[in-house]
Amino acid sequence: MFYAQCSDADRAADALQESFLKFQQHQSKGASGEPILDARAWLLQVGRNWLRDVARRERVAARPAEHLDSLAGRLSEPVDGLLDEESQAAVRGALDRLRPDDREVLVLRYALGWPSIRIAEVLDSTAAAIDMRLSRARRRLAEILLELGMGNDE
Repeated sequence: MFYAQCSDADRAADALQESFLKFQQHQSKGASGEPILDARAWLLQVGRNWLRDVARRERVAARPAEHLDSLAGRLSEPVDGLLDEESQAAVRGALDRLRPDDREVLVLRYALGWPSIRIAEVLDSTAAAIDMRLSRARRRLAEILLELGMGNDE
């Protein structure tokens, strides 16, 4: 999730490290701190907030990650590979044009496979609100893909 938010492996690793450092500090407080019911959600929230703070301070926008195409599985026909690369590039470009909060909710759902209730915990929201955000984000993504010529030809 951290990498999806910032497109920088080093910064994502820093966010993870900061999250665990804060977790350790929180745990060392013992009973004086609020108990952590879901450690994974708590760590993701802390890292997400840290990344946002860094981006605000540095005013750095997320960069595209062209190398993600190389992570795709092998296709049987070279032409299929070219078409797949073009599609991936178009989707990546469309995701880059989305607002960060739209991109974030889509990544949590489709890259991490999280249900709405889990996303709601991390984003401090409700499942119904997350479902609405997902619906709107999918609609915005579809509009951008249509602008890029990735419409349904059927």
